[in-house]
Amino acid sequence: MSIRRMIPALTLTAALALGQAGLAQEADPATQPAQEPAQATAQESTQDGTPGAAQAAASDAVPEARLTLADLGKDQGLTAAVEKMAEGHQMPEWLREGAVISPTQKVAFGGREYLAMMACQQHDCAENQFAVLYAPDSGLAHGVLSVRDGEGAELLTWLGMAGGPETIDGRTILYAALTGSLANHPQDFTYAE
Repeated sequence: MSIRRMIPALTLTAALALGQAGLAQEADPATQPAQEPAQATAQESTQDGTPGAAQAAASDAVPEARLTLADLGKDQGLTAAVEKMAEGHQMPEWLREGAVISPTQKVAFGGREYLAMMACQQHDCAENQFAVLYAPDSGLAHGVLSVRDGEGAELLTWLGMAGGPETIDGRTILYAALTGSLANHPQDFTYAE
């Protein structure tokens, strides 16, 4: 019996070229993160009902923290970083055909801030997961693809590991994203340099 199972796969570039219609972020308000005070201020209007300066400025730029894996193919920096990270690896077809996208978390290690992003296969989340750490300022990305065989074995494919701090701290954070620990304890994944 083989602990590996075959998964339908495409290269990430091919998956992105085929479109993003399948990537869907859950719209359930209960699963969305609470609105931060800075965002609430940006949505206020002046007393006469016209948009305030903060709202106008906020509409000009999308905050990096709002990036998710649903933005693959839309955000050039994220797309380039993930393509480079996944070079030479096949990515699963489900990433373009209806992945369930989780909210992004901010983390830090090795003196750099990252956005931790996660997706899983719709209707099979426990068996097929993908997590990425993306540093927008440097364009670096590190990731992990997790595939379970249904009998307890888990195959982890580490992506973009070059032997730096991502090899230990990055893997710890990526695996925490897969298990839900990062979402439950986000404050515990900001490491000192």
